[in-house]
Amino acid sequence: MPDVSQSGNELQSQLALLDSLRFAERCAAVSQVASVIAHVIGTPLQVIAGRAALIRFNPQSDTVAENARRIEDQVERLAQRIRKLIEYLTSAEPISEPRRADELVIDALSLYSPIAARTGIRIQAGDNLSKAIIEGTPTLIVLTSLLSLGTRAGAAGDRIELDISINGNGGGDRLVFELQLPGLGVSKARIDRLDPPDIEGTNAEHLQVLSVCNAIARQHGGRLELSSLEHGYTAIKYECQILVEREHPRG
Repeated sequence: MPDVSQSGNELQSQLALLDSLRFAERCAAVSQVASVIAHVIGTPLQVIAGRAALIRFNPQSDTVAENARRIEDQVERLAQRIRKLIEYLTSAEPISEPRRADELVIDALSLYSPIAARTGIRIQAGDNLSKAIIEGTPTLIVLTSLLSLGTRAGAAGDRIELDISINGNGGGDRLVFELQLPGLGVSKARIDRLDPPDIEGTNAEHLQVLSVCNAIARQHGGRLELSSLEHGYTAIKYECQILVEREHPRG
């Protein structure tokens, strides 16, 4: 069996490599989806546009009915292909288990504090971390994605801050992770859908990550909110549902 023992520097390198692979995998997945969508809709749209142009330029032609029929056929074909594509791309939800919020934060920090340290960025977490029970897998995905984003967007000397609070509205059944990330510049962009950014200078990759995190949060009854801070920082509030206020004692 090979020797897998590692020094601190080697561990940092391996974690950084895993994060780079995670980034590359996400970029490859986005590119592949874009390519498939272009292939699925490209030809039908060209046919529809061509037939519509024939009708527009010669509305009295004997071929108007035939052109309209071809348009209807292409629309139905396009709808069927999009439905199949959605079914193909919709995978099963990963299995999640209830976890304590403080344990999730510790897991996220153990992965990304060494990565941030390699780039000269410091991650600072609050001391009073909640022991509330929340969904484990989606929360850890969102937290690690946001920390990864902060380490990529920031520069040496920057810091990432992370705190947890209870939302008192609605009976206090919501947990809020509050992060301050450097260098994003997307606080005014729409993250509720994956539309191309309409604000000049917006980093598309940053916006994609935030949109996906927002979608994951909403799938599990939560949400993401962005706001601008001083010195180029962006505040991100990730709100999620509390399953149990605190862990019950065992035994």
